[in-house]
Amino acid sequence: MRPLFVVLVLFAIAAVGCSLRRAAPPPSPYCRSDHPLAGVYHPSRLHVRSKCRVVSGVVDRVKFEDFDGDVHIDLRPDDPKLVSEGNAAVGGDLVVEVIPQDRARVPIPEAGQRVWVVGPWVDDERHGWREIHPAVWISAGTIHPATPSELAAVQKLLSGQASDSD
Repeated sequence: MRPLFVVLVLFAIAAVGCSLRRAAPPPSPYCRSDHPLAGVYHPSRLHVRSKCRVVSGVVDRVKFEDFDGDVHIDLRPDDPKLVSEGNAAVGGDLVVEVIPQDRARVPIPEAGQRVWVVGPWVDDERHGWREIHPAVWISAGTIHPATPSELAAVQKLLSGQASDSD
């Protein structure tokens, strides 16, 4: 009887151990440990779907924004499930944004380049599309640090000293 009891106890321990959820490792060592939208202008418009997502694809277009200093990258993702119907407004691409504070360390790719991108995957509720915002790592490109005036302008926006109408 004792061997049967030992076997049942070991089976119960194994079953409980196998059913426990283990914390998954982050998808990338580049994931931020702080707030995923730190440094983003108007973060309330963004709904975080995943704090850290790794995405691959081909760059269709790159645009440096004067208003907030972000770099907008239109990425044709390898996984079409990463975009929503709203992304049709940008040719079906996933919008990737590099914020000015990160431009000294996150390279900006060129149109036609195949890249891997890491950052929060979000719904932009103002525009109705999905984005990686802010991109915290991009596998290829050139560093284009924000100018002191761009950094000063984004600080004014973030602190509420400037507005959309300025």
